[in-house]
Amino acid sequence: MAEVVLAYCSSHAPMMSSAREAAPKEQREHFIGALDAIRQQARDLDVQACVFLSNEHFTNFFLENFPQICVGVGERNWGPTEEWLPIDKVWIPGHEGLANHIMRETLDNGFDPAFSHLLELDHGIMTVYYELDQDMKLPLVPIVMNCAVPPLMPVWRWYEFGKQLGAAIRSFEGLERVAVVGCGGLSHWIGNPRVGDINEEFDRWFCERLERGEIDQVLDMKDDEIELAGNGNHEMRTWVAVAGVMGGAPADVLAYEAIAPWITGMAVAQWDTGRGTARSVGNASGAAPTSPVTAGD
Repeated sequence: MAEVVLAYCSSHAPMMSSAREAAPKEQREHFIGALDAIRQQARDLDVQACVFLSNEHFTNFFLENFPQICVGVGERNWGPTEEWLPIDKVWIPGHEGLANHIMRETLDNGFDPAFSHLLELDHGIMTVYYELDQDMKLPLVPIVMNCAVPPLMPVWRWYEFGKQLGAAIRSFEGLERVAVVGCGGLSHWIGNPRVGDINEEFDRWFCERLERGEIDQVLDMKDDEIELAGNGNHEMRTWVAVAGVMGGAPADVLAYEAIAPWITGMAVAQWDTGRGTARSVGNASGAAPTSPVTAGD
């Protein structure tokens, strides 16, 4: 049976690749250093395949057909789709066996994901996948999520999907060591006058919920509450899904930085899978608020 040996989430602002040097050196090294440590741990663990969850940015679907969940079941997928992203454009190997097993198990347990035999992978997956495997040869099962277009699946429902996803992976007999990765968030605004704002107060509150294993305080959040930290903050759903994979266990927040040139609250959090965690390169610091009130509104 497969084991989830690595589980983590990371923000995926495209500027972490396309404008890396624009971030202040200390902030940049703190955030990227956390991903470097995870990459080394993945090598040490000899991860055989990875499952990535990320927002659908109108790369594969548009309003005439926009699924809440789509699993990439093909033997390969193409990425990154953005010409300006400084990552080589390549065919990323898939893992058809694991992907189809995830489809079957989630269909049998209360979910109705769409599937695709060929997905284009944009910055949402590729920025974080590249930091995990810069050779881009690690088999990848992409799961794209609707974190952008109302009506959105409720947050609690994503946690339940994560639980079923974790059960599906752990019941798969074709692999031994799998990584599960959530990509996106945290606070940021896209396509409106607040682009560039970062709600550090919300981000630290959310990170503290993860560290304390208090994910239940997040599950009933409504869309208007989530948007107090920006319309891009709906991507926190990917983090909730990975928390579901890990049964709501506490996470270790390896890094948090409000990186203004990247217009996003950038964080990395990892769950202990029983195989240890990446050596911490620094934790989110500063006092966290007691509720996710918005700063400056």
